[in-house]
Amino acid sequence: MNKKKLRYAILKEINSGNKRLTEKDFGVSEDDFDETVRYLDREGYLKGLMYADDRPCLFEGTAYVTEKGEDYLSANSKLSKTYKGLKEIRDWLKL
Repeated sequence: MNKKKLRYAILKEINSGNKRLTEKDFGVSEDDFDETVRYLDREGYLKGLMYADDRPCLFEGTAYVTEKGEDYLSANSKLSKTYKGLKEIRDWLKL
C-alpha cells in the first residue's frame, strides 16, 4: 500500500464532499486507515474529526480539509491525473 496515495485519496474524497469513509472504501486494513487519518489530523490537513473507541470517525458534516490540506492536494497534482475515485481505488493504491 502506498501511504502517500492513501493520504491523497482520503483528502480528495473529503474535499469532494464524501465525508462518510471507512477502511472498506479504500480496501486497506483498519490500522492503516486509522493511522493515515490520524496523520492527516495531526499534521493539520484535516479538522473536525470525531473519535470513538480511540478510532477516528469520518461523518457527514464534521470533517473538512484545511487550507494546508488543500495545499497538499495541489502539491501532489500528479496524483490527481491518475486518481479516478473510490470505484478504482484498490488497484490505484497498489501502483
